[in-house]
Amino acid sequence: MSTTSTSNGSVNAMHDSMTPLTGGILMLDMFINAFYGGVGVGFLNYYVFLIIAVFIAGLMVGRTPEFLGRKVEAREMKIATMIALLHPFLILVGTAIAGYAVAHTPTAAWDAAPQSWLNNPGAHGFSEMLYENASAGANNGSGFEGLGDNNFFWNFMTGLILILGRFLPIIGPLAIAGLLAAKKVVPEGGGTLRADTFTFGGLTFALIIILAALSFFPALAIGPLAEYFALVP
Repeated sequence: MSTTSTSNGSVNAMHDSMTPLTGGILMLDMFINAFYGGVGVGFLNYYVFLIIAVFIAGLMVGRTPEFLGRKVEAREMKIATMIALLHPFLILVGTAIAGYAVAHTPTAAWDAAPQSWLNNPGAHGFSEMLYENASAGANNGSGFEGLGDNNFFWNFMTGLILILGRFLPIIGPLAIAGLLAAKKVVPEGGGTLRADTFTFGGLTFALIIILAALSFFPALAIGPLAEYFALVP
């Protein structure tokens, strides 16, 4: 689980052999996508969550949000929100397209028929497709071995998600950094929201969990969680 969450590429077990809840935890790491890793993606997304947390905290205490001495205004917030929503959008839309292809595509339409992708039907098969898209959007492209993904559809789909999920999120934080750098430094006062306290850290952690839960819990409910409860006697 630690190698998957930090995107370093190593795998010490075939994910398809893991329990449903373990597979769900693996996907939760990638859904959050804010863990520190060797490729730097974790810090990149964590920076976006910091901007959102600063904005929300500033509104809660009735002050103009500030981060590193610069005011965080609507423009920065809009960019941060778009980047935060891009990640679940790519994963969930990719999974929906794959599920539609399995259900509605004629057998002869692909080099490998969509019906033959899944060695495991039902909730586990859905989890395989969800993990494939999540790993492309947040990790190195690992997958459940029960999914036949070496075909045109999956090579194209995961390649597209890899490109969009890697390069578009870089633009947002750079744009925010440029906007903040162009602003005047606001002198620190008694009411300044400090971003180096346990309170702000807890707020940021809660924000990340809430956003991930709201975005991905329905998919987890019909995938790993549904499989787990189906296996529980």
